[in-house]
Amino acid sequence: MNIKIIFWLVIGLQCGDLWAQQLPIPNELIVEVKQAEKTGAKLFQVFSNVKPLTSPMLLKAKSTAETAEINRCNSPYRTLVLPSKNAQEPIAVYLIGVPSLMAGIMGGRHFRVTVSQDGGSVLSVTASSQTCFFVTPNAVPKGAKPVGAVMTHILSAAPTEFHVFLSLYNKQPIYVGTKAGVWAIKNGKVSYVGNPQ
Repeated sequence: MNIKIIFWLVIGLQCGDLWAQQLPIPNELIVEVKQAEKTGAKLFQVFSNVKPLTSPMLLKAKSTAETAEINRCNSPYRTLVLPSKNAQEPIAVYLIGVPSLMAGIMGGRHFRVTVSQDGGSVLSVTASSQTCFFVTPNAVPKGAKPVGAVMTHILSAAPTEFHVFLSLYNKQPIYVGTKAGVWAIKNGKVSYVGNPQ
């Protein structure tokens, strides 16, 4: 992470939302950003609507993902199954860490486990980050209002569905620094707010 990006993140958060003027999303990242918004919103919807799974295939996929060998953090996890639109496609199962509110925002590690169409085997595992980390709530001076949480992300050039979900779940903006620049995630939408040059 470039020192200049971290400097502008810190300065920006000191100044509030006014600093985060939206820039055009780089063309090569538009599809990735739109997919992150769509999937992150779907994750939050499934998380919020606690309906038990009834499909034997989805229950099997859930069990397969939960028993996969994954290096989890020391936090409880909740399993969310996103059914595929097509029976021929793999099933996306998410293991989302849900720590106590006192711990702050669990920035990582959450997981996307791609399971075969029949629910019986793990095809791939994608972690949200390389390590477990929490963004702890800081003391805010009297009369001040927190602007949002700040984290860096080195696994992709744009924020992912995990960042969108975390912003919606924690009901606050999240600012993410990547190699492409600084991003703001607010109300399920991703904005590009800072170029690293």
